Amino acid sequence: MARKRSYHHPDLRQALLEGAVRLIKEEGMRDFSLRKLAAQVGVSHAAPYRHFENKEAILATLMLEGHKRLRTNLLDARARCPGKAVDKLMAQGRAYLEFARKNPEYLSVMFSREGMAAAMSMGEKLGGHQEDYDSFGVVETTVKECQAEGAMDPKVDAAALSFHAWAEVHGLALLRNEGLIAGMSEIRGGKESSTLDAIFGIMRARWRA
Repeated sequence: MARKRSYHHPDLRQALLEGAVRLIKEEGMRDFSLRKLAAQVGVSHAAPYRHFENKEAILATLMLEGHKRLRTNLLDARARCPGKAVDKLMAQGRAYLEFARKNPEYLSVMFSREGMAAAMSMGEKLGGHQEDYDSFGVVETTVKECQAEGAMDPKVDAAALSFHAWAEVHGLALLRNEGLIAGMSEIRGGKESSTLDAIFGIMRARWRA
């Protein structure tokens, strides 16, 4: 049975965002369009324009929502982890992996050229406070604490150290999401969890504390 098309959706904006995530998962961003999104949600072709002026507005909203969720997860990881700053940084790394596992579609938009371009083109139209979406800033704060505690060289630029830490964990997240860490671990008689534990152990050992 065909989906009923209606302008009177109980929460059209949220339904469109959820539909966009499903559509990106199914077809990727290259084939994403408002017409396909309307069909996905079961509304008329004109209905999405009630909340989003164009495709870029939806992509930008998804990008910022992803960073907002990630920031919350990273802050929660910091708060739950006792001990030194470097241990908090490791906890944030694991939280990043878990976020990536649970939100692969958001991740694909957050770090895509399309998502970045959309966010920049929309500019102030998106509203909100910039700090709400600053997931990188959470990592940088922890890195600066690591420097203050002597685990990282205080003479090195904190932003560069933060990008380095971020890039390592992001790479792990992508490899894990594609099943490569699990597959290669099993071939070698191990488990994904053990491999990740070893990797984080190597990362932790680099920083004196």
